Amino acid sequence: MQNNEELLLEEKYQFLETASKANTAGTVIGPVLTGALIFQEAALGNLIVWLTTMALCVAFRAYMVFSKNKDQTLSTKKKIFNLNLGVFTVTACWGLGWLIVTPTLPFNLQCLYLLMSSTAVFVGLYGYSIHRPTFLCFALPIFIGQFIVSLIPPFMFPWPILLGEFAFSLYAIKMASYFSKSWVKTISLQIQNQTLNKALEFERNSAITANIAKSKFIATASHDLRQPLHAVNIYLDLFEPNKLNPKERINFLQIRKSIKTLNSMFSSLLDLSKLDAGASDKLEKPFELIELIGFLSNTYTPIASNKNLVLQFDFMNMGINGDKLLLQQLMGNLISNAIQYTAIGTILVKATAVNNCLHMTIEDTGCGIDSTLLDKIFDEFFRVDSTRNMHDGLGLGLSIVKRLCKLSDTELSVNSVLGSGTTITLHTKYPSLPLRDGSESLIKNVSHESPSPQEVLLETKTIAVFEDDHTIFDAYKQALTQNGFAVLSLPENSQSLMNQLANINHIDCILSDYRLETTTGDLIIQQLRDSFGIDIPAIIITADTSPQHIQLFKELNIKVLYKPIGYSDIVDAIKLLLKK
Repeated sequence: MQNNEELLLEEKYQFLETASKANTAGTVIGPVLTGALIFQEAALGNLIVWLTTMALCVAFRAYMVFSKNKDQTLSTKKKIFNLNLGVFTVTACWGLGWLIVTPTLPFNLQCLYLLMSSTAVFVGLYGYSIHRPTFLCFALPIFIGQFIVSLIPPFMFPWPILLGEFAFSLYAIKMASYFSKSWVKTISLQIQNQTLNKALEFERNSAITANIAKSKFIATASHDLRQPLHAVNIYLDLFEPNKLNPKERINFLQIRKSIKTLNSMFSSLLDLSKLDAGASDKLEKPFELIELIGFLSNTYTPIASNKNLVLQFDFMNMGINGDKLLLQQLMGNLISNAIQYTAIGTILVKATAVNNCLHMTIEDTGCGIDSTLLDKIFDEFFRVDSTRNMHDGLGLGLSIVKRLCKLSDTELSVNSVLGSGTTITLHTKYPSLPLRDGSESLIKNVSHESPSPQEVLLETKTIAVFEDDHTIFDAYKQALTQNGFAVLSLPENSQSLMNQLANINHIDCILSDYRLETTTGDLIIQQLRDSFGIDIPAIIITADTSPQHIQLFKELNIKVLYKPIGYSDIVDAIKLLLKK
């Protein structure tokens, strides 16, 4: 409250200062014009005294307004006092004029002086009325001098003029009061709005700061946890379950299952980072609906069967012009979510064409969702308390779905009955394309078996590996060698690296960890590419899922694999990269 009063006083001073500066010309012109009009009839000595005093007061007023108040050390109250003093001295001269100049003037010039002094009051009414002390300093000296001369016999003016003087005085004071209240109310509301806006801005900034801190924490925690989990994946791949005794094999498979769950959680975080970074590729091209359904059926039917659930697909094959990979992820998250929250019964996936666009629904017979929670289920990390024991994830699946729907301009709606099940409907903007009878499929069905890696590679490929963990490097080397690759172990040091590259004819692919002992993988890859003068296929393995790094690797045309990942997946990624 005190702060608002100080702000109000500052606003008053700014307004008064502006008005005072604007009226400066009038304080000079008014006395000069009045003196010129009454010069021939006024007592010369009195007129000279009045004009001289007026000139000094005008100069004093100008000093107070334009010079004295420029001192930054002065408080607002002191500045207003100085301004009031300057205003008072000038209007006091107008009051003095009533006492020493007008008594000797003829009636017509007395009326002229009355007009000039009243005009001065009227002109200053707007500028000075917002602050009562300033207005009183401005108006009272004129009114006092005017009424002293007018009311002391012999009367200068007849009673109608005196009545008009009195009415004008009351009108000026009343108008000043109205305008002051209106101005103060307006400015007070403005100050309150500014205060509220600042409070809202502070809350907004606090929320943004908290969100950034949360994102940094998740990124840091994700990175730090990915590193040891990646090593666990590599070590698990080195085991041969068939060589373990039955009890140990059961324990090993349980450990691998738990690790897969952790891998899935980290994949969700990665998907979220990619979407937030805008690094998810959009690739819209024709495909057949049966391709999408086939992928979903092959991937999720075994998962549903493990819970004794029935996963059904109801569709008629058609052509779709859209992003198949995005739909796979979008539908996969929804089907996985339905399986997680359904204990018994069926999950039914329907795909139809509505308004010549792909329309899909996922119906389950699960636990359903309370209507009060429907708006929250797409929030990050949200999970219904009563169903936490049914889900071992992070609660990111539906948040990713929401982002994917926004990315693909897909409309999503949810209907759910608590205890009966949930239906999620997707209205995509992907056009449906009817398949012509007897025509070729939108894609070529490959019936022959895929060629072996050796047939694809034709000759031994050389892989340059940069990894500062010797155990993980040995695992990479063993896996790559077993798959027919030649492995090069190269140093990070730039000079040593260049010396070794001088004896190497070519490198077919680069595999590098991102954070090495003395440098980073992207710099190593760029150095090798510059040395050979070609864009060597490259893969970076990293635990860093920050949006800026996702975008960086995309710009450098570097394939990225995110920890945790098994070395068999790394080998598959290299083979796929070399086929291109």
